[in-house]
Amino acid sequence: MMSIEEKFERANRHHQNGQLPEADTLYRRIIEIRSNHPGALHGLGVIAYQAKQYDSALNLIGKAAAENPRIAEFHYNLGLVRLALDNPRQAIAAFGRAINLKIDYADAYYNLGKIFKAQHRLDEAIENFKQAIQHQPQMAEAHYNLGNALKSRGSVEEAIASFKECIRLRPDFAAAHNNLGLVLKEQGHLADAVDCYSNAIGYQAGFAEAHWNRSLALLLKGDFAHGWQEYEWRFKRGRWPRYFFSRHTRPAWKGSPFEGHRLLVFAEQGAGDTLQFMRYLPQVKALGGTVIFEVMESLGGLLQGFGGIDELLVRNPNDNSTVTCDWCIPLLSLPGLFKSDIKTIPASTPYLYPDSAKAQFWQVRLGGEGFRVGIVWAGNPEHKNDHNRSCTLQHFIPLAEMEGIQLYGLQKGEPAQQVKTLPDRIEFTNLGNDFKDFSDTAGAIENLDLVISVDTAVAHLAGAMGKPVWVLLPFAPDWRWLMQREDSPWYPTMRLFRQTSAGNWDGVFKRLISALGNFRRDFKTSAIAN
Repeated sequence: MMSIEEKFERANRHHQNGQLPEADTLYRRIIEIRSNHPGALHGLGVIAYQAKQYDSALNLIGKAAAENPRIAEFHYNLGLVRLALDNPRQAIAAFGRAINLKIDYADAYYNLGKIFKAQHRLDEAIENFKQAIQHQPQMAEAHYNLGNALKSRGSVEEAIASFKECIRLRPDFAAAHNNLGLVLKEQGHLADAVDCYSNAIGYQAGFAEAHWNRSLALLLKGDFAHGWQEYEWRFKRGRWPRYFFSRHTRPAWKGSPFEGHRLLVFAEQGAGDTLQFMRYLPQVKALGGTVIFEVMESLGGLLQGFGGIDELLVRNPNDNSTVTCDWCIPLLSLPGLFKSDIKTIPASTPYLYPDSAKAQFWQVRLGGEGFRVGIVWAGNPEHKNDHNRSCTLQHFIPLAEMEGIQLYGLQKGEPAQQVKTLPDRIEFTNLGNDFKDFSDTAGAIENLDLVISVDTAVAHLAGAMGKPVWVLLPFAPDWRWLMQREDSPWYPTMRLFRQTSAGNWDGVFKRLISALGNFRRDFKTSAIAN
């Protein structure tokens, strides 16, 4: 007859071999004989954890740890259960106890790193990933997650080294190839980034995120022909398919004439994207019947009467009803459908105009004299890249102090609060607080001589209105601004001011101030001549 310890050894072998029913049976027989057997309690708890019965797992492994608190593995698995129950604070404590008992517990360090990374405690995350690697250098996942944490902290060269080491250990680690591409793209190494995304796709053909990232790099390079194809992968990732295609169930339009039929074009991204790409609607209208354009509420007032739209449909977020139409197409699929390249972009401006009554209202509201400049210093804080594309209102103080320059804020949202931090000597009015929607923004822009903005919808609106607009860009810009250009093929009246190194807004504003002085002088000379 087997002893309890012999039964436990056999149960443990079954467990390690994946024979869970056999292991479960033997663990339970042990508990019937010795109810407080820590090994059997722990084994049953791990089986419960593997079956996602987390409350039961917590109870069983907790009892095992209470019976024998000197076993590091008990505390480690208790940490995993706490994580599964969404209790990171207690999980941190459990992993910490495991490490106190076993200083080289690589898996415990690794999981601590993941928790700290999720909590944006990057220094602690990095330290724990490094500890995991020190004790288990072949742990590819630790190198990968260390790379992610280093990337988030801005330690670019170290992140690259970590991703490369991960790939050396596991060449088929598709996510590591993808994230290496992201870091290389941020450094401006577009060809290398495209190679990384292609490697990721080679190992995981349906890797939507890698296809999407490859599209952005190709478009940023100006390779529109291949970029538009890859851009369609956006609908296989994230929120887009969950929202848009659950509502719009009609067949996708492929670009054929549709005389006598109804076509729905729907805005699927932000207001800036909508303002930029609605330029294609007249080309759509030229192919046939009724064009229905669905947009977010903030653009409804601005787009009334736009050529190319027969029916303007303002989207209600709480309304899931469908639209009566024969075909539908997302707005940002139109450039690919029309095979647009840099030379064939429909770039004639203005194609958007302000409401005359609102333009008159804002003319009275602005009043004053001088060269009137509207500014936007921050985008939507919910945008994942907003920390890179936004600057601060403080950067604009030297402009406000220039003779003959009158600054007006076009800023909305939380960043508008920065007005309160301006020195008392600065005369500044933020109009954005009173904008109800983009029709107000357009009315104000109509009365300005120049708009200066970070990469936001206001920059697109000013460009679409044919106003002089200067856009302040981060070192790694959005794809639509291409690379190393001071002009934009999308907007003839636009000028681009780029960071020469990541985060260096001071250099941008030094060039901006010089350019503004020249622009103001030329503008004044032209006004006198006229």
